[in-house]
Amino acid sequence: MIKSIPAALSILMVSLAALEAGSAGAQTTQVQAGSGVASLQASVIKAIGAQDKTVEISLNGPLLNALRVNSNLNGSTHGGRNNEATAIADVASDAIGKTADFAGVTTIRVQYIKRSAENAVTIIDTVEFRKNAKGIFEIHLS
Repeated sequence: MIKSIPAALSILMVSLAALEAGSAGAQTTQVQAGSGVASLQASVIKAIGAQDKTVEISLNGPLLNALRVNSNLNGSTHGGRNNEATAIADVASDAIGKTADFAGVTTIRVQYIKRSAENAVTIIDTVEFRKNAKGIFEIHLS
């Protein structure tokens, strides 16, 4: 039993922070820094010339999620976002082939989202790449 209101509020705040850390439209498993995910995130940031806070990488079983948060491409065309998403998938595909952390990945999902200061999320666009029978990630058109 919690004996004080401040203690109860602290527990509530920690719980809410944990829930927010794992959500951007879908639940994901956050992987600790120092892992292949952190390295991949740094590689993607460098490859596309993005700011640190605008790229988030997470892993949820066979799904690798790459979020582009408040990207300047949010106001662009789908074709423009496809081009950048393809560059992100190329970097991710290379890491998947070389890093044991990603051994089971079959899908790379790049999502362009708008996140407000209050952590409200709006999905602008999603570009998905699926591994084919030859082990190559191809853009999935639906």
